[in-house]
Amino acid sequence: MQSGNPALKPSVFERINAPTWNELEASQAKPAVMTTSGTSIKTGILLAICVASALWAWNSFAPAVLNGSGAGFFPWLLACALGCTVLSLIMMFKPATSPYLAPIYAAAEGVVIATVSLVMVIQVSQRTGASQLTANTGMIFQAAALTFGIGGAALIAYASGIIRLGTTALKILSIAVGGIFVYGLALLLLNGFFGMNLPNLWTSASPLGIGFSVLVIGLASFTLVADYQMIDQLSRQGSPKYMEWYGAFAVTMTLIWLYIEILRLLSKLNRKD
Repeated sequence: MQSGNPALKPSVFERINAPTWNELEASQAKPAVMTTSGTSIKTGILLAICVASALWAWNSFAPAVLNGSGAGFFPWLLACALGCTVLSLIMMFKPATSPYLAPIYAAAEGVVIATVSLVMVIQVSQRTGASQLTANTGMIFQAAALTFGIGGAALIAYASGIIRLGTTALKILSIAVGGIFVYGLALLLLNGFFGMNLPNLWTSASPLGIGFSVLVIGLASFTLVADYQMIDQLSRQGSPKYMEWYGAFAVTMTLIWLYIEILRLLSKLNRKD
């Protein structure tokens, strides 16, 4: 089984040093193992850290930005985004580090989502007028509410058996998410470094750009279901206890992706192209 989330790729689980059942029976040892309830608790902890960090970053940077006093948050955005990337790669290659690195990752992601939210509010306000700058922050709360709503709905749908992703569906999801990543990388390289003018559907508020955002939100939502499904399977297999933190990290990463894409869609709908 595989998930569209790169943190839950099959290659990651090859690095898990879980004992076999024969080894357990021979030693009569009963080590602590991963559970879905434990993963849920740790996901809540990471989300709480992320929200607290985001509130701190927002309170630190938003007053100056909303008063038109510059954008000093960009260094924080770049540093934390880079830090999140490095921490993610370390945890993917060494899942046993997740109990120590996942909370740091969540704190850094909080700064990222707060500063990204500020950027999108500024972009919308440049279209609607400076007088609407404060009013446009309302879409942040809308995006957060929709993110937790979709996250809860996906969990209920999976837990109740309404949605189950088979092998073929998971492969299609993985390919689609990979395609989105390749498209974003191509835009960064070709437009950013080579000066080409490829259509940027992430920023376009055209009908095609809005449709693209809806598609990406759908992919992120199904990735969340795939995350729940993989965590359930790992728990049934008796994976090591530290995998609860790793599973929580994977779900947190998907929820943050979902939040940013919902906020992006709302910003497009609020812009006047």
